[in-house]
Amino acid sequence: MEYFQHIVYFVIGAVLGSFYNVIIYRLPRGMSIVKPSSHCPACGTPIRWYNNIPIVSYLLLRGRCAYCGASIPLRYPLVELSSGSLAVLCALKWQEPISALVFYVFFSILLVASLIDWDTFTLPDSLTLGGLAFGLISSLFREDFSFVDSLVGSLSGAVPFLLIYLYYVKLRRFEGLGFGDVKLMAFIGSVGGVWAVAYGVFIGSVLGLLYALPLVIKNRSFQFAVPYGPFLSLGCFLGLIFDLKRFILSS
Repeated sequence: MEYFQHIVYFVIGAVLGSFYNVIIYRLPRGMSIVKPSSHCPACGTPIRWYNNIPIVSYLLLRGRCAYCGASIPLRYPLVELSSGSLAVLCALKWQEPISALVFYVFFSILLVASLIDWDTFTLPDSLTLGGLAFGLISSLFREDFSFVDSLVGSLSGAVPFLLIYLYYVKLRRFEGLGFGDVKLMAFIGSVGGVWAVAYGVFIGSVLGLLYALPLVIKNRSFQFAVPYGPFLSLGCFLGLIFDLKRFILSS
């Protein structure tokens, strides 16, 4: 029975992941995420339901549109797979249903926001500020996290990043840190608290450095931009999933 539940969670997550792909593509382009229905970006043909089954259709179609043969980005099934896996992972990690649901939504928003940031160097307010509102409101229904925890967490994420943002904009006269990252950290703190903010900053910075260092060596220059949001999100995710707080406090 438990295995069956996890299969159901995975299927639901994968279906939602298909919708996340729509959001990732349309939201930064200012398009409606509801209309028109899913269609091939290359030929514009509406995709029939049997060609739009998460993961399965991609494999059956061998990664190509059924109508024009255009290549379908591998990201699509990977997002669906990630979303399905997140649903199962949250159910296993957080036994309390409300907390499991909250963290699934949390990680889903981080996933969508990270991919949009990676593509466009922007973090839409509908995700960051909407996520912040979600974090504050959902804290009222959680057993492991209070509204005060959520408020303190959001401030611990927003204030330091806001100061860094103002330092660069006002004193250095360039945007060394995007304002979207300020709102992202407020969102992260509102759901995961102070520890999630710490995970995002420290682990995310290490991951970002590991990614950027080969580029610095290759280009022999620091004159390039790297989106910070995906690394902040991944650092937060890893810290929460592996419960590094317990490891740190017990050591």
